[in-house]
Amino acid sequence: MTRTERHGRYLPHYASVVWALLFAALSVFWAFGGRTGAHPLETDDPTPLFTLLNLGAALLKGGIGLVAWLATRQWRRRAVRGPLALVLWTSGVVCAVYGLFGVVGNSLVLAGVVPVEGGVSHWYWYYVLLWDPYWVLGGVLLLATALRSGDPRDPRTSDTGGRMF
Repeated sequence: MTRTERHGRYLPHYASVVWALLFAALSVFWAFGGRTGAHPLETDDPTPLFTLLNLGAALLKGGIGLVAWLATRQWRRRAVRGPLALVLWTSGVVCAVYGLFGVVGNSLVLAGVVPVEGGVSHWYWYYVLLWDPYWVLGGVLLLATALRSGDPRDPRTSDTGGRMF
């Protein structure tokens, strides 16, 4: 396998790492009172609980990025490959489903199909056009990472497209 083939094989992994680290950085930014103007929960004066929850979310997102990066390594032990694959598949499905439900639900609110108390605010547009697609993108990247992961030297994984199982 050439260097170019190896890098192409791990493109979903690296994209997942970037996705996760950007998302984690945003959580840290919010934890300390940063404001982008693109989310209704942003605040200039975060409470300790808000800060703690955002830092916890940043750790979780960074951990997912770490798992995506670890999946680029050639692990000989199934005891390592299996849990990595499980985290990638689970987090990919959760992110994709969360984002898809958000896109559909918030679109139904914007279309007037689902009424909301207080009326429709501009925040629904941010969710439909920015946040929900970002979750879907992450889910797709993590699922692609799970599909492309494995040890290319292991004949059991190379016959199945390099998957971890």
